[in-house]
Amino acid sequence: MLINSLSLKNFKCFEELDVKFAPITLLTGANSSGKSSLINAILAVLQTEEFPLYLSPNGKYLNMGSYEEIVFGKNLTKNVGIKLQPYSFIWRNFKPIFEWIWEYDESNDLPRLKELSAKFEANAYVQEEWSMDVRREYNNYKFSLDAYAPDIRFPQVREALEKVDSLKNHIQPASQKKGPDIHLKVNRYYHHLKEIAELYNNPNFYFRDALRNVFPDRNFNYVGSFRHPPERTYYQKSKAQSKIDSDGSGYIDQIIEWEQTNPEKLAKLNEVMRQLELFSEVQSTMLKGGRFELNIKTQPKANFTALTDVGFGISQFLPIIVADLQLQDQSCLAVSQPEIHLHPKIQAQFGNYLSNQINSTQKQYIIETHSEYLLNRIRLLLVNGELHPTQVRVLYFENDGTKSKVYNIEFAIDGQIKGAPQGFFDTYGIDVMDIALNAH
Repeated sequence: MLINSLSLKNFKCFEELDVKFAPITLLTGANSSGKSSLINAILAVLQTEEFPLYLSPNGKYLNMGSYEEIVFGKNLTKNVGIKLQPYSFIWRNFKPIFEWIWEYDESNDLPRLKELSAKFEANAYVQEEWSMDVRREYNNYKFSLDAYAPDIRFPQVREALEKVDSLKNHIQPASQKKGPDIHLKVNRYYHHLKEIAELYNNPNFYFRDALRNVFPDRNFNYVGSFRHPPERTYYQKSKAQSKIDSDGSGYIDQIIEWEQTNPEKLAKLNEVMRQLELFSEVQSTMLKGGRFELNIKTQPKANFTALTDVGFGISQFLPIIVADLQLQDQSCLAVSQPEIHLHPKIQAQFGNYLSNQINSTQKQYIIETHSEYLLNRIRLLLVNGELHPTQVRVLYFENDGTKSKVYNIEFAIDGQIKGAPQGFFDTYGIDVMDIALNAH
């Protein structure tokens, strides 16, 4: 799942917010400026098991607390709104837009759905649109569905049915003379075609699959800023979990599983780490009692060393790359502060990794960062033509003590930074001229 845009109303530190995303979206700003709140809005939707009727502030990705801690200004009389426009390759002919409005539920101090709107706008190639609305009335939900341009849905199927219907009228008299087999085959194929037409002409079909496929959890993951330190040894689980947890746990099990069942994936991990110049190779060693030790070779000619005995930054960064390699192409990975405990050179090299990934896998990355080294590397990649300006979006967050504001900052291909407030340069210490003077 890729995300095109997000709008918030009365969500945490945002009274109102409208932002668009690119393949690489960098969330920048001082602490407590709103960067994490933007990610939290996405996570709250994706971690909701009762989607779309409830908003889960507490779940597998994050715990935000009660409604009072979610709503802007802690005002329980205000409604919380989230509007999300994802991009799904399954539904690339349509532009899906989902909007939720939640109200305070006194019975449990949590959000309760008040209104839900789902709309599928057609593109230039498909002349159809659908919209769905759910509204809470007393203790029940009222559902309404509108479909536009119903007469032009699947004209080829309808035309084929008309021809089969006409042909059937000619064949049926002959089939009765020739025997029951021909008659049965004619009716069987006719009914199959009719069922297909009815299925595709039913707007409920689109929404049922859309709600299931537009937000596929398998195509998204989040790795937070707090990641567990390494342990000396590990017990391998019977089967590696499907995805790395938000605290980074589970990456050891995944590496061991790749080592045992998917050497190509392990080789890819080692290749990435060599390109990042973080280490040369990783391997596990089985110990007594079913325990494993993870060992790292920092240089091609070096000996293997236990993960706990190498730089702490490796154990903090490794879960991010493992989580990314778990995801299939056209997925989205959100990460908070990937630069923690990393050498500045590796922080910069991470920018190259992101560039390579979006150009080869069509993935999307939402990165909350304080790293000027990463930002400057992205600028350099733009100057060198390895990234296009449409592939990068930089958002800078400021909080005046009452609410947060977001600035859209442009990294130009000549190295210039446009649209940034002074706080951006104060926060990151970026010299605007260092790349511009060397631009081609």
